[in-house]
This record gives sequence, structure tokens and C-alpha cells, in this order.
Amino acid sequence: MKTKFTMTRRIVFLSWICTQAALSFGAIVGENSIRLKDLVRIQGVERRDLVGYGVVVGLKGTGDKDTELAKRTVSNMMKNFNVFIDPSDITSKNSAVVMLTATVAPFHRKGDRVDLQVAAMGDASSLQGGILLMTPMLDAGGTLYAMAQGALVVGGYSIGVAGPGGETETKNFPTVGRLPAGGTLRYDYDGTFIEKGQLDLVLSHADFTTAQRIADEINRTYPASSVAKDAGSVSVSIPADMLDVGLAIKFISTIETLRVTPDVCARIVVNERTGTVVLGGDVSISTAIIAHGNLTVRIGSTLNVSQPEPFARQGDTAVTEDVAVQVTDEPARIMVVPHTTSVQELAEVLNQLGASPRDLISILDALHTLGALQMEIITL
Repeated sequence: MKTKFTMTRRIVFLSWICTQAALSFGAIVGENSIRLKDLVRIQGVERRDLVGYGVVVGLKGTGDKDTELAKRTVSNMMKNFNVFIDPSDITSKNSAVVMLTATVAPFHRKGDRVDLQVAAMGDASSLQGGILLMTPMLDAGGTLYAMAQGALVVGGYSIGVAGPGGETETKNFPTVGRLPAGGTLRYDYDGTFIEKGQLDLVLSHADFTTAQRIADEINRTYPASSVAKDAGSVSVSIPADMLDVGLAIKFISTIETLRVTPDVCARIVVNERTGTVVLGGDVSISTAIIAHGNLTVRIGSTLNVSQPEPFARQGDTAVTEDVAVQVTDEPARIMVVPHTTSVQELAEVLNQLGASPRDLISILDALHTLGALQMEIITL
């Protein structure tokens, strides 16, 4: 009886340990897990880019001045109103030719309003206070996809009088503005993302391991419905019972909320122009010896005036230059870098060298060339 009771206690104790281990593992996985909708996009659900060319009027003398393009554009526009003007007769500085751009979100409908960006093409000094005349917006295929018109919002200004004796003050970029809700769409969204009951998920960062994890997570909820095609896409089949009754959107909504822990390659991103160094995880550095020192060369120049003695009949005044060169070679710091496996360990070792960010870039590059740094270096 005592033995049976003891065995029961052991089974209960082992079950408790397994439960705690599973909870701990789930907490670790869940800590770095990301929603599927933040890792992928659905193939076919795409934005549409638009571009247009128009005229902004109502400028207070800050428009295009001597641009032939502006004169011809205004002249051609006036022909639509049966007003014929020779381009050479146009001398007004109250208009400017501009380029318009817009990005239309997917699933839009005819009549929706979109925001526009407006930028001057000519020599206009400011678009402040301008009004954009009706302008067609074209997509990549040349289709008239939207019409734009309205008052501009410019987040800057340029005031004053230029030229000799004048003074101007400019804030931000007055030749660039926005047209909030200034474009009206003429078509409904026509993209298709479900073909023969299937849809493709495209990863934001292609990775074989992450793609397989996504497929496995979807298959846990909907068995045998997903397969990783390659490192950048996962094919998902919508269950027939949901597709037949029009529940495809519910299916997509469900898999979007699934959480997956993405696998990240070990990388170092450096920007030598700004001295920025960003290290990712999974660092692997073999044992190496680093000798780091700084060589500073300072060159100074002093101008001296050499002139003849007083009342001398010959000799000219001349300017001579004295150049002084100073070289400072700091003693090199020698340090053994042990095998490290974390960003924190690497940061502590490199911090002991007292290296600046620019020196750090050189050290990391040398370690990578040696083969001791098992990470990919990306230079911006």
C-alpha cells in the first residue's frame, strides 16, 4: 500500500514538472512570436501607384519665372476654354507646373478620396497658397484612374526679396506640398487574391525556416492546408466547407492572428557615414587576438610676411608659408577575444578596447575577413 502511494506521488510530481516545462517553453516561444499578418502579405493584395502632371495657380509671384514648360502648359490648358494665347505672351509668375503622386490602398471603391503629394517641376520658389487645377492621375498602365483638384497644404514658406540688397527667409521645403483627400478614384479595386481555392502568403523577409514554421502553424489549426513553396512564399488551401458557404474571409482572418516565431539570420549592419553599428542576435565569434591603436596626423599652416629692409632699393614683399606636421601614434591595445555566442558578450569585449564606432566598424570587418566573425556584414 505504501509503495502504491509513493508511485502515485511520483507520477503526480513528474506530471507537474512536465506541465511547468511546457508552460516555460510556451512562454519563451510566445515572447518572441509575431502575428502572421505582420510577417507576410497576401499575393494579389497590392497598392496602386498613381502619377499626374498639372498646374498650380494663385501663387503670389512665387511661381515659375522663365520656364518654357510652364508657359506652354498654361497656353495648352487655356485652349480647352477656347482661349488661344501665344506662350511667349505669358509673363505671369503666379502659376507653376507640378508633378503629383499618390498611393491607393487595396480594396478601394469608386468615389473614394485619396491624399496626394505635389512637387514643383520648374523654378518656382514656393507653392504656398496655390490651388491645383483639375489634373488627371494615371496608373502604371496609363489608365485615367483618378482626378485631382484642390487647395495645397505646404509645410513651409519662403519670404523676402532675393537679389542684391535683398534678404529671404526659407523654412522647410515650400516647393513640396500635400493635397489632403484631393483625388477622386474612378474605379473599384479589381485585384484577385484567391485562385482555385488557394492563396499565397509572401514573406516580408524570405527565410526557409520561417516559411516552414508558418506552414506548420497553419496546419495545426487547419490540418493539411498549407505548404511552404520556397523561402519567400507559403501556399494555403481554403477548406472546401468554408469556401462553399462564403467564409473565405473568416478563414483568412483566423490565420492572420496565428503567432509564429521568425528565424533571423545573424547580421551586422554598419553605416560608416554616420558611424552607426547595429548587431543582430545569434552571434558566433571564434577566438581571435585584436591589436587596436590610433594614428593621428595633424597638419598646421602659418602664413608669414617677408619684406625688404627699410630704405632698401631692391626686394619685394612676399608671403611665406610655414607647414608643421605632427604625428601621434597611440599605443595599441592588445586583447584576446574569446569565443562568444551573444551580443552582450561581444559588446563587453569590444567596449574594453575603448574603440569608437568608426573603429568598431574596422575591427568587425577585420574579424569577418579573418573568418572569426560568423555573421553577414551589410554596409549602408
